[in-house]
Amino acid sequence: MIMSFKYDVFFSYRHKPLDAEITEKVFHWFENYRLPPSLKEKGAKDIERAFRDTEELPVRRILTETIDEALKSSNALVVVCSTDTPSSEWVDREVELFIELGRAEHVFPLLINGDENTSFPPSLKKIPDIGERVMDVRTEGGTAKEILKKAPDELLKAVADITGCDPGELRRENSFRKNRQTLRRTVSIAAILIVVGIVSYLLMSLAQNYRTKAQLQEQATLRILSELTYDLPDHLTDVPGTYSRIAGILEENAQTIDTIIGLSKNRSKAVVEASANREKLANARSVLGMYEEALEAQDTAISSYETLAADGKEDFVLAYGSSYNNRGNILHAAGRYSEAETDYQKSAGILQGMKNPDRLVLARIYGNLAANAVSMGEDSADSYFQEAMSLLEENTNDLEYIQEAASILYNRGVGLYRAGRYEEAANALELSSQNDRIILEAADNRQNQMAYLNCMSILAACLTDLGEYGEAENNYQIAEKEAEVLAKDTENLKDQILLADFYNNYGLCLNSQGKYEAADGLYRKAAGLYGQIFETTGSASSGTVYAVSTLNTGENAFKAGKYAEAEQLFRDGLAVFEKIRSELDVYDQAQYYTWLSYHRLINLRDYSGAYEAAATACTLQPNSILANMNLGYACLYCGYEEECDRVLGAVAASGKGQAEMIRNDLKAQALAGLESAHADAVLQMLKELYPELQ
Repeated sequence: MIMSFKYDVFFSYRHKPLDAEITEKVFHWFENYRLPPSLKEKGAKDIERAFRDTEELPVRRILTETIDEALKSSNALVVVCSTDTPSSEWVDREVELFIELGRAEHVFPLLINGDENTSFPPSLKKIPDIGERVMDVRTEGGTAKEILKKAPDELLKAVADITGCDPGELRRENSFRKNRQTLRRTVSIAAILIVVGIVSYLLMSLAQNYRTKAQLQEQATLRILSELTYDLPDHLTDVPGTYSRIAGILEENAQTIDTIIGLSKNRSKAVVEASANREKLANARSVLGMYEEALEAQDTAISSYETLAADGKEDFVLAYGSSYNNRGNILHAAGRYSEAETDYQKSAGILQGMKNPDRLVLARIYGNLAANAVSMGEDSADSYFQEAMSLLEENTNDLEYIQEAASILYNRGVGLYRAGRYEEAANALELSSQNDRIILEAADNRQNQMAYLNCMSILAACLTDLGEYGEAENNYQIAEKEAEVLAKDTENLKDQILLADFYNNYGLCLNSQGKYEAADGLYRKAAGLYGQIFETTGSASSGTVYAVSTLNTGENAFKAGKYAEAEQLFRDGLAVFEKIRSELDVYDQAQYYTWLSYHRLINLRDYSGAYEAAATACTLQPNSILANMNLGYACLYCGYEEECDRVLGAVAASGKGQAEMIRNDLKAQALAGLESAHADAVLQMLKELYPELQ
């Protein structure tokens, strides 16, 4: 079967002055090259289309999706190699992906300086016979002019492979054609000089000079835009403690870029670059917890994309739709879930209105809608998850699709975990972690490490609730050290939240086993981090996790018999909730009433008040395990025995870990003086469900 390709050749290169200039000239050489007629007569076809990012990527924000698609659609890969190339992660990734596509034999290095050791990216060195395909255009002076003069003869190696010609025959026929052209050119020039004269010749030269200067000015303008927006900020993101510097760089660039736009002839492309800068600024501010400032930058980008999208060009419409998805992400991080849902829906609507919507981007939006619905405690999460996964089914071996599937499965697992469907949650999270490991093997960076560790944290929490404590603890111990290393970047709130979640969930695991002293240390570490995050952001979502971690510490103290300390911690946690109650969405409102119920039960001994608060929590979140557990306790002490058995029986049936939690809670309550003649019957019911419980 003969494969059909959209592009004949893909150019991979470092965006440095010499590399970019060589690439531009060679790119046009390939697109303009025509085979000798004698070879066409034998069935060979000309090169029709080449790819390089400055030609085909007007929306740099979606760079990876476009590059992956172009690589899959390219017959051959030309890698422009200089001593600057090995430090380019993008070039290395492009070569590696082309190799993964099974096309290593169609990779051609264009060596412009250095040698194979100093100029080849790591992935290129993995190809055993790559030395046979090197197109060596190095010169003593190393200038672009000298290199380009030498290039055409070497480039025929790639031309022969792309067109299917015999290399020796192509070189021979090309030489014959060159000799004929040289002869004709000499005669033509002589005739022109005689007829038109020297003045006309000089005018032509002058015009060409001005044209070249204009082209160089435009290239320089767009290259400056690219460097301001991408090169420096992107390289800094993996360096701890630099997000504030990145934000500062992008902030300063915003003003410079606005000036540059006026100098650029390709205004639409310059505006896209400027908008991408604003979005990067928005994301950097969001990581720092500066949500209002992040929204301000994002809204500027949206306004620009909307203007560009008015002409209906699909690239601009895609950028416009995606910009609302990014705005939704900022709002979600700030805990403003209802507003985030509106932006996600708008983003999905814009993409669905396109003739050929990008399936990966659309899947990402539905995945975000699902995650947002989970945060709001809404049942719509299931339908969003299904829609997102259906969009990914056709590309199960593509790395970006695998990464997106990992994210969607993770959010699915979180939703199932919150609903108390622990086995289903563990299955989804296990699949997510498998995908995360595939991605980490391909690109071991901070972002991918965080995704994997987040998944491991929630998976271990599921194992805790299933009563598989040994496996849960093992997961925590493996991943905790890595999370602590990432969290050394103290200004990156995502890293801090990740570590706090680890401490909190690990504490829950130990608490479930009655290891209260060890759990206390982890809970307090979590509360300390969450408190700092709440102080930095002031958001309702960060306030909620701070309140819950404080309440977890109080509940643990109660089980350890430290009653005065426990009551004070409950009051502190509920006071945090009170500060932010007006800003809470439904799920977090349910958490407030759940903890208020337990405070009234164990500290105030107000059983009817505890029942009322727990019933309110269950009305807000009927599937909440903790809310139903507290409702069962309130029923127990209010004397509603039949309802108590029904509610606690259903909670215990969700997992052995929950049954063990109920047993430990009842023992702690009895030690604190809470009395119910029906408590022994509940404990017997638990033993019947799980005979192994002592």
